[in-house]
Amino acid sequence: MHTFTHYIICCAMALSLGQAARAHSGAQRLAAGQVRVENVNVSNAGGRLVVGLELNLDSLRLPASMQFVFTPVVRGRTQTRRMPQIVVNGRRADIAFRRGASKRFEADVTAVRRKNNTPQTVTYSAVLPYEQWMDNSDVVVNEDLCGCGDFIDNHEVPLKKLRKPFMPYLRPAAEARKDRSVQGRAYIEFPVNKTTLYPEYRNNPAELAKIVETIRVVKEDRNTKISGIVIHGFASPESPYDHNAWLAEHRAATLKDHVRKMLDMDNSLFRVGYTAEDWKGLREYVAASSLPHRDEILQVVDDSRLDPDTREWRIKLRWPDDYRIMLDECYPTLRHSDYVVNYTVKAFSVDETREVMKTNPKLLSLEEMFLLAQTYEPGSGEFNQVMETAVRLFPADPTANINAALARMASGDIDAAAECLDKAGNTPRAIHARGVMALLKGDSNMALRLFREALAAGDADAQRNIDILEL
Repeated sequence: MHTFTHYIICCAMALSLGQAARAHSGAQRLAAGQVRVENVNVSNAGGRLVVGLELNLDSLRLPASMQFVFTPVVRGRTQTRRMPQIVVNGRRADIAFRRGASKRFEADVTAVRRKNNTPQTVTYSAVLPYEQWMDNSDVVVNEDLCGCGDFIDNHEVPLKKLRKPFMPYLRPAAEARKDRSVQGRAYIEFPVNKTTLYPEYRNNPAELAKIVETIRVVKEDRNTKISGIVIHGFASPESPYDHNAWLAEHRAATLKDHVRKMLDMDNSLFRVGYTAEDWKGLREYVAASSLPHRDEILQVVDDSRLDPDTREWRIKLRWPDDYRIMLDECYPTLRHSDYVVNYTVKAFSVDETREVMKTNPKLLSLEEMFLLAQTYEPGSGEFNQVMETAVRLFPADPTANINAALARMASGDIDAAAECLDKAGNTPRAIHARGVMALLKGDSNMALRLFREALAAGDADAQRNIDILEL
């Protein structure tokens, strides 16, 4: 009779506590808010689900014969796993527990006696083997507030929603023709006012070698075919503009003929361009300099109302000391020859792409790199390396930035992912990717809003992440 009466009293108190708990606004409180759940940590560590928490009992006044049982549970759509239980006993319940009532619990139970009116914290940690279904599951605490083994008030407190978003990697568009280019700058020195090129003059051997080697590497690569070479000559503002135009044009033509003969290449592949005076280079020099009259000189350089000769003479006459410095330090660097080698690249199979990735990845298209990445496990070092290489070679491409952002998010580097998403544009897939970031940051409401926006804009894959969120 005594046992039955105790049961009725416990159940009545449990029902009362359960009703109060349902009315309580706190998201992580147990026993009608008398027990605070603190320092919750749920993580997947090395193939193990680790759950850690603390139960703060400071506000709990537990009758001597009462026993509360808290059971952490991992619950998926169709599967559940119980974790070791936590038992909080009143004084007499604790005595009974130690005299044999503990036998109905597993050996790994965490059991404490509540000492009313004293600060008290229960530290809890448990581990389960991680199973794939746990990617999208809830970790909750079920309450048995009468210690009778039944969750009679059907109350549970959520600890953590585990949600692993679908990563919406985007296949890049195929390149109909893989056009590439490599460029450089050479400082070929000519005698004053002459267009004759002397290969052994001053530093010309090294400067000519730069141009020839750049072209040779492309020419001898069996994967590439040169489609055109541009040599563009520049002169400095010294001397009349028309004369400088003549020098820039004919020196570029002379250099083109010399390089063509050295490489024994068809003349039709070459094109010559020229800029009479490199005022852009001059401006950059002056702006970065400590010339006494830097600001005044910049005003003259930027004065589009003046023709080039007037600008040059005005600087020379008004600030002769500054001009001499410019003449010695800057003008020689303004006499340069820029070159661009344009070429096409053959298409590669996945196996060929794997080898080219190791030696010369700039020959690859975004699509080729993406198809290679699909042969690796998402999140693996190889997979992430391909995505990082793609965004490094195509830094302004929205698709490359979306894919790199997703790979970084999957690796836990949210800040680095945000840098890529800033350059991903505002396409439906970019919006979808931003939803993934919001979800990983813990903002489920924002994530759901972005997923629905992406879906409405035409990204059907966004429904997959909506379904995950609405589990």
